[in-house]
Amino acid sequence: MTRLLLLVPFLLSACVEGASQPGQARMDQVGTCFAVVTAEEGGTYALATGVGDGSRAPLGQRLTGLSAAGVDAALAKERKIMDINPECLAIYVKDRAQAAPFKPGL
Repeated sequence: MTRLLLLVPFLLSACVEGASQPGQARMDQVGTCFAVVTAEEGGTYALATGVGDGSRAPLGQRLTGLSAAGVDAALAKERKIMDINPECLAIYVKDRAQAAPFKPGL
């Protein structure tokens, strides 16, 4: 599994989702650490993590091709790091249970 540094435009829906809930952390806020699980083709999952920089599509890392157990373990590890990371002024997490099902062509 390769970690890629990339723009995470597919997470914009999560930004809007967080923005619609007053008082909730949003990925587009400076200092918000985020970890978002998305479903992939073939029953695997991806985990995107990073720290918001004030842009609508913050930079992040993406792990792909993870099993359900693998993504849960990776998310738990990231969550522990977020809890002690002084860069994390707020935390936004969307776990596997909240991941939208994979839709071909999107």
